[in-house]
Amino acid sequence: METEQLLKTLKIVLILALIIGLIGAVFYLVYGFTILWQAMAAGIITGFLLILVFIFLVLALYFYLKLVLIKRELRKMSGRIKEK
Repeated sequence: METEQLLKTLKIVLILALIIGLIGAVFYLVYGFTILWQAMAAGIITGFLLILVFIFLVLALYFYLKLVLIKRELRKMSGRIKEK
């Protein structure tokens, strides 16, 4: 009688331990996926910002060179106007 009761109690304890372990595993997987998702999102945003910085640097260089060339052309024109 005691052996049967002990086996029933052992089965109940094992089933509860298995359920608690499965819930813990699900929580651990969800936590891991959220950390992974956050890292991927941060990487994507960082990459996007790096692309924007590169585009702005190229535009700044383009406009700076354009300004230098316009000033150079203006000096040439003002020299021609003074000669006439």
